[in-house]
Amino acid sequence: MARTAVVTDRRYLRHFAGRGHPERPERLSAMIDMAEAMAGSEVALIAPRAAERDEIALCHDPAFIEEVERTRQFDRFAFDADTYTSRDSFDAAVLAAGGVLTAIEAVLAGEVENAFALVRPPGHHALAARAMGFCLFNNVAIGAAWLARRRGLSRVAIVDWDVHHGNGTQEIFYDSSQVLYLSAHQFPYYPGTGSLYEVGVGAGTGFTVNLAMPAGFGDAEYLHGFDAVFMPVLRSFKPEFILVSAGFDCHFRDPLGAMEVSEQGFAGMARRLRELAAESCGGRLVLVLEGGYDLQALVASGRAVLDELRGEVGESPSHPVQSKLMAPLVEQAWRVMRNFWSLG
Repeated sequence: MARTAVVTDRRYLRHFAGRGHPERPERLSAMIDMAEAMAGSEVALIAPRAAERDEIALCHDPAFIEEVERTRQFDRFAFDADTYTSRDSFDAAVLAAGGVLTAIEAVLAGEVENAFALVRPPGHHALAARAMGFCLFNNVAIGAAWLARRRGLSRVAIVDWDVHHGNGTQEIFYDSSQVLYLSAHQFPYYPGTGSLYEVGVGAGTGFTVNLAMPAGFGDAEYLHGFDAVFMPVLRSFKPEFILVSAGFDCHFRDPLGAMEVSEQGFAGMARRLRELAAESCGGRLVLVLEGGYDLQALVASGRAVLDELRGEVGESPSHPVQSKLMAPLVEQAWRVMRNFWSLG
């Protein structure tokens, strides 16, 4: 049995946001080429299924789903200044949501230990009734809602390391205690949300954790944030399944971000989450591609993460990282989050 699945399909390349748009088909084409080269005894390639309409409706208003579907009529349609569709975009978006569900199903069935859904269009900015930030349907949120409402899980964690805050994911689960949302992102930056003090409302108070970091932070700062904040909160939450919004636009080469993460930093974050999944939920871990717009950085980072998922780099545990730059932000996070979680 392969340890890791990659769920992807070249039909995702049919979504076209326009000439010169950063979220271009070449992003995924390069990632698929990389995954196919890695396929073998440790990495299985799995074709995605399309999501059912009622599965998408776990997170999105039916009228909004129909609005996206109507864009099939147009060669080009603009939801906003950043978010465009072509005639094939709706079908690609339905397949992207389904690709995440396919990955989750493979892990739940014990076919693989973990999976990486290489899908597009991305999803974490999509709101219940609005497309934005290159995103049509919120793929990772649909996966989490499906686990909670179709499979009865009471503790699903979403970790988001995209350079942009996942405002859509946060909003969809802002009042929920079933889904813990943790995001490490550049702040202030698009879309303007994700401050440390956004912690959820009602039953969801404390179940949103934001590490809002200034531009220029890199591997040491991200890993310190994981070690000192994310991992203690996750261990206190005891997730039954972990999902990751894996955006690679916080890489130092990326043209849309101003962070300094390297391939080793992404591998370090993936290793920590793989270790946490092994101790908390039988290894059940699914990553979902979000941003990342430099092809060289995207492929190298994706390969580093897949190497971690399949155990290629060995099984030695990760070691805590500390950063003087990150220490004040960690202290702030402790002051906010100790009201809800044991941080050790």
